[in-house]
Amino acid sequence: MRTTRIAGVKSPTWVRALQIGIGAIAIVLSLAAIIYPVLTVVATLTVAAIILLLFGIENIVAGIFVYKQARAAHIGLGILVIILAVLVMAFPLGAAMFVAILAGVALMFSGFASIVAGLMGVSERATDTTPSRGARIFSVIAGALAVALSVMILAFPAFGIELVAIVIGIGLLVYGIRLVVTGISGRGQA
Repeated sequence: MRTTRIAGVKSPTWVRALQIGIGAIAIVLSLAAIIYPVLTVVATLTVAAIILLLFGIENIVAGIFVYKQARAAHIGLGILVIILAVLVMAFPLGAAMFVAILAGVALMFSGFASIVAGLMGVSERATDTTPSRGARIFSVIAGALAVALSVMILAFPAFGIELVAIVIGIGLLVYGIRLVVTGISGRGQA
């Protein structure tokens, strides 16, 4: 996302106060995410499960009252989504472990693909030409790091959960600081 500064325009006072307030909340939440990583991931999955539950209910209702041709598909999908949401809400830590394991497996495949692409001298993007020697070495190193990280996540899923929470915390911290600085400076961004 690209932001451009609006030259010479100061934001209204209430907008600046809102930016500072939301930025401060984001900073506090980021610190909580970094200090309590498992709780952060469990809370995130619980919120996602609540959204899934609402989506499942909406699919069932729409399947009964709105859709005529795909009625069974909508109702069936809604029931499956509700079951998944209830399972995640009932076992949030288990769901977090499962997601961490899936992420570890995906990271491992990505790392192996990067290593193979670097060793064979093949670009990972179809539009690129043959990569340079430095790019190939970087691809192998990045792939090896991805495989090592995936092994750590698969061996210790709690490590994966904590890593996700720390990344969420750092993202919130950067966002919060950016909002506070924008609110203090008073310069609008579009």
